[in-house]
Amino acid sequence: MTRIKFTFLLLFAFLSAFGQVDSTFVFVKGGKFFMGNDHGQYDERPRHKVRVSSFYVSKTEVTYAQFVKFLNAKGNQFQGNTKWIDLNGKWRTFKCPIYKKNGRFYVKKGFENYPVAFVSWWGAEAFCEWKGGRLPTEAEWEYLARLQFNADSIPIDSLRRYAVFRENSGYHPNPVATKQPTRPGIYDLFGNQAEWCYDWYDDHYYQKSKRRNPLGPPDGQMKVVRGGSWATHAKSISPANRRAAGPDNNNITIGFRVVIPTKKWVKFESNTAKQYGHKPFTY
Repeated sequence: MTRIKFTFLLLFAFLSAFGQVDSTFVFVKGGKFFMGNDHGQYDERPRHKVRVSSFYVSKTEVTYAQFVKFLNAKGNQFQGNTKWIDLNGKWRTFKCPIYKKNGRFYVKKGFENYPVAFVSWWGAEAFCEWKGGRLPTEAEWEYLARLQFNADSIPIDSLRRYAVFRENSGYHPNPVATKQPTRPGIYDLFGNQAEWCYDWYDDHYYQKSKRRNPLGPPDGQMKVVRGGSWATHAKSISPANRRAAGPDNNNITIGFRVVIPTKKWVKFESNTAKQYGHKPFTY
């Protein structure tokens, strides 16, 4: 057994012992990459070199079945200016399939394996912390995306193999992992649900971003959202495309996945954190 493989197995065993990493996660070796797109939207510029540390990431977007376990452990708490999940959330005929009965939360049969929606940023981050991790940083998300498509755009024929988007979704959410996984074994990164990221959004952040494990600005009004959703046209999906939404937003098109860092990270307070009872982090 090689030294690298032994170290990996030892690290996996260590984290698994604390209930943080299981078979629903995949290891991502850190590295350098070019983030952004000089030919894209103004908030994607300038293209700049970034290094991210190794981390574990959930293979799929968090499902309704997984989120129900969290709700039964923690309740549907009020944070920011909203509940963690809007149980009355509705879009056209699609309603949030989670319901509460006799003090417990359940998922409507047939929706267990769909990616959770109607979840605020606060609810997504609370779930991640309950799992011993956090949301992906924007840099980690783009690093994952460029492991598969290190280009400014993605041909639609290639995208069809890996993502659920407007042209192939039936114009509604789909169960997770119905398409091929992208490197290193994760599903639905480019579609099905757009995904909350950890960072506050700043359209000029790339002009002042750190080059190692950037965390975004310390405060803001909106949170970064990455990736396409079942409602996004293929032409709008790329590794560099940036979107944002208010953290109180309970949207039918936004879900999330979990990251567990392998490098020590420390939480700290900011003005926004004190206002909303949330603790950002730093390495």
